[in-house]
Amino acid sequence: MGPPVNVDAVALRASQYWMEDGLVEIMLGLIMAGPSCLFLAVGAIPRGPLLDVMSLGGVQALFLAIGLSIPWGFKKLKQRIAFPRRGYVALSRPTKMFRIFMFAIFAIFAALFRLLASRDWSRMAVPVTALVFALALILLGLQVRLPRMVWEGLLPLGFGALLYFFTAVKGSKGVVTLMVMIGASLVILGALQLRSFRQANPRPEETEA
Repeated sequence: MGPPVNVDAVALRASQYWMEDGLVEIMLGLIMAGPSCLFLAVGAIPRGPLLDVMSLGGVQALFLAIGLSIPWGFKKLKQRIAFPRRGYVALSRPTKMFRIFMFAIFAIFAALFRLLASRDWSRMAVPVTALVFALALILLGLQVRLPRMVWEGLLPLGFGALLYFFTAVKGSKGVVTLMVMIGASLVILGALQLRSFRQANPRPEETEA
């Protein structure tokens, strides 16, 4: 009889597998930067028919399109790039406790964002949001034991300090600007990791050629 299977180690390897190609960073970056850029673009539209159309549902439709297209594109890229090179590994379904925890985190962040959007606390919106995103990335990196993501968690702190000390941007606009900066940096880092992954793991037909 062989040695017992370490289920936790198997689950950890599966999580690391899903993040080693950089596509997770690209997806997270697009989810953060895409809607944030849309918010900034809508805010820059002068009053007129176009702004009226966006206010009547155009913004919501674009948000929905972005929210659906990014995960769809992530799955397609996984099927086209990662799976032919390393094979398919299924992740376990999130537990009920994990869903409750994520919902609680979202509710706390929403309440915190509403508080920081007030006039008295608007100056602290950027550094607090930067700290929240930094902790999220660092904890995720520690959970899956991925040093790359732990270092990426320092990016929100750097961008938050830059906006807080060297610009006058604050409140909701500062938070959106911060999310654009974090999202864009994650997309760039994810693309670099994806390039390294493809070079280190050529497709079988590429190896035969």
